[in-house]
Amino acid sequence: MRQHEGMELRRGDGSVIRVEVVGERDAAPVLFCHGLADSRLSACWFGPAAAELGLRLIAPDRPGTGGSDPHRLSRVADWVEDARLVLDALRVDAVALLGVSGGGPFAAACAAALDGRVRGLTLVSPLGPPGWPTHGMAPGERLSLVLAGLPDIDNRALGQPGTRESFLLNYTEAFRRGSWGVAQDLRVLTRPWGYDLGSISVPATIHHGDADTTVPLQHARLFAEAIPGARLQIHHGQGHFSILAAARELLATPTG
Repeated sequence: MRQHEGMELRRGDGSVIRVEVVGERDAAPVLFCHGLADSRLSACWFGPAAAELGLRLIAPDRPGTGGSDPHRLSRVADWVEDARLVLDALRVDAVALLGVSGGGPFAAACAAALDGRVRGLTLVSPLGPPGWPTHGMAPGERLSLVLAGLPDIDNRALGQPGTRESFLLNYTEAFRRGSWGVAQDLRVLTRPWGYDLGSISVPATIHHGDADTTVPLQHARLFAEAIPGARLQIHHGQGHFSILAAARELLATPTG
């Protein structure tokens, strides 16, 4: 398999799930759950680190986002069926999970429902459920989670050659089919998720920067308290985007 490969899978109703696969066919699989207003293409940021670690990232677009057809979700937990379909189609029996930002709740849903085939769960700057505190978020971040009010460390990270272009490419891809998919993500993320974080029994690690103004550090602390045995790793001085420069460290934990 090439280092990067795009593919289309179909749900039972014939609708398409677009998937990006980054890495070699025989490498250890990691299901990558992209952030809000983002797409499967963000898995490519982790490509070099995945190659070093012998990992294969499997990154589906969520319904209505990027190349995936719209498909109604009532709760975050409903997305597990898409994840199961992708893993079955690629004949993946055991997988690690990696969820970034707004993708964290979707990864955690898979950990709760697919525990028999999950080796480990890693959450990076994960967004918590609607009842959790929003103190420390820049104005509007709870709803938008985009570029308003970023700390200097994030502005510098996004100003690196090629980084802003890549970020904007992913953002544009997220809205390729319009706003329906991102709006659905927002809807299900800001309602009850449909599963209990306390039911997760796989090894879990939460990474978060203490300079993050997009998702407050308190969310990571609460995830670590809610998931039995979870380990919290705080990245001092790092923001919501600059933390991604530690891709090798972030990827090293889900291999289990």
